[in-house]
Amino acid sequence: MADLEMDMRVAYVSCVVLPEPDHDEKPMVDGLMGAGHDVEVVAWDDPEVDWAGFDVAVVRATWNYIQHLDAFRAWIDRVDGLTTLMNPAATMKWNLHKGYLKELEEAGVPIVPTAFFGVGESVDVKGLAMERGWARIVVKPTVGAGSFGTRAFSVEDDGAQEYFDEMVQQREMMVQEFMESVETVGETSLVVIDGVLTHGIEKRPRFDDEDEQVFLRETLSDEMRGMVDRVISAAGKEALFARVDVMPDNHGSLVLGELEMLEPSLFFPHCECAVGAMVRGIERLG
Repeated sequence: MADLEMDMRVAYVSCVVLPEPDHDEKPMVDGLMGAGHDVEVVAWDDPEVDWAGFDVAVVRATWNYIQHLDAFRAWIDRVDGLTTLMNPAATMKWNLHKGYLKELEEAGVPIVPTAFFGVGESVDVKGLAMERGWARIVVKPTVGAGSFGTRAFSVEDDGAQEYFDEMVQQREMMVQEFMESVETVGETSLVVIDGVLTHGIEKRPRFDDEDEQVFLRETLSDEMRGMVDRVISAAGKEALFARVDVMPDNHGSLVLGELEMLEPSLFFPHCECAVGAMVRGIERLG
């Protein structure tokens, strides 16, 4: 643990070419600098970065990793021996693949109903959906960031099969029941910083090439707070930050969409107190 009176040199980890704007960067950099720390925005995929020159490396906007997965895993392992990674390497590698949802479901966490498929596997998408009573579905990769590769279909749309067949030749895939609530009440992202639920963000659904619409959620229900505790406890991973994405299922019960502990947007422009919590967490753990 670093001396809290000592200024730290912090790497805010991004990527050489951002696929979309990182709205968290300025609030967090300003917060760290305001606390007296030396901050540099650096790219994980820049071979010239001297990672040993930083006290901590906070992974934030490494959003192109999905195109360079093996290289990104190797980067995590390499940098883990040179500086303090936040979140820890073991946590990030566990969170890279959405197969973690199966682990959480087995631990008793209700998740969006999901079927998983390996590279090259085949499935009758329409038959799967009809067997499970899904009127609409979402097809997406098990490794992805943002809305990459995420598409929604009705059960009658032959395009779902075509899309799945095309994508599964290259990537592991998921087929999920479409939650109608995302078009009405929306999905809620619950942000946890240093063990504390700091704020919630209401999001509208986003699929390939769409812009995200977000709003600060003024009140968080006891059910949401309970879900956060349940998910974080079931995961059992060390983490400075996490985002728990939840929504009502098609029967009205709250379910987990994703638990993001790798590089999630934390919506800092919507909650100044979360920036302070992040800075204090970095100081405590660094």
